[in-house]
Amino acid sequence: LWDYALNYLLDIVVKAVEDGARFRTLDCLKVIKAILKNNPLGLELDSRTVGKLFYLYKTFIFHKNEEIQACANLLVRFQCLNDDGVSWLVSNWNRSEHSLNRLLRYPKKHPLITQWAKSIYQQGQLRDRQAEIAALLIDESIPPFVTEDEDTIVWAIYHSRVSDEIKQRLLMERFSVESLDSLWKVSVRLRYSAVIE
Repeated sequence: LWDYALNYLLDIVVKAVEDGARFRTLDCLKVIKAILKNNPLGLELDSRTVGKLFYLYKTFIFHKNEEIQACANLLVRFQCLNDDGVSWLVSNWNRSEHSLNRLLRYPKKHPLITQWAKSIYQQGQLRDRQAEIAALLIDESIPPFVTEDEDTIVWAIYHSRVSDEIKQRLLMERFSVESLDSLWKVSVRLRYSAVIE
């Protein structure tokens, strides 16, 4: 019933956009956002539904109204996109803080995002987001070309898309007096008692 209601509304809004019809954009996006947030069983959305959400995201993410942008941004939060969708995010990352955040906080590892992050890192771009960029590059280990200070590396491990087992091992490997404060904060947040001990 929940996903039926979501798709019913999505179909109406998508058709209105395609037909160039006038409608209350912000109100409609808010209702879709509320339905998504009220996912009773934590149901995973099928690719067709995610496709409709991403269509609306692309339509409204660069809207002149910031509230509409913010609503559109939440439509694809936590959603895994198809390769075309990820490619679109990579091509448009510098047009908005929202599209940048969707890349930096993408829920799973994706080769296109890893490739983008490596390029951004090696060009020295986004210096204020280094931990999140480095996080996208971590796999079983930290790549040798990632040469940040210990604090940044510890936060990169925190943000990385690897298993808890790998995170704990990497955090233990990074133990140093300089990074003690960050190690403590990250281990408490992740509830890693072995690292805390």
